[in-house]
Amino acid sequence: MTRTVALRASALFIVLTVVFGAIGLGSHAVAAEAFVLISASVCALMLAFAVASPAPAAVPVRVRRHRP
Repeated sequence: MTRTVALRASALFIVLTVVFGAIGLGSHAVAAEAFVLISASVCALMLAFAVASPAPAAVPVRVRRHRP
């Protein structure tokens, strides 16, 4: 998993956590609270993947020039 993919997935799970949190506050259902906890834990996992994965770096290439 690349850093970009992990950050995009984390943003998606942040949105899901906010939506499920709003539903949970409105309904006081146990299932909605469970969805918030699951979404928050997956979001934290994706953020951990984003921090742990290396950033893309340029590979040094040796260039030889032919001089007459």
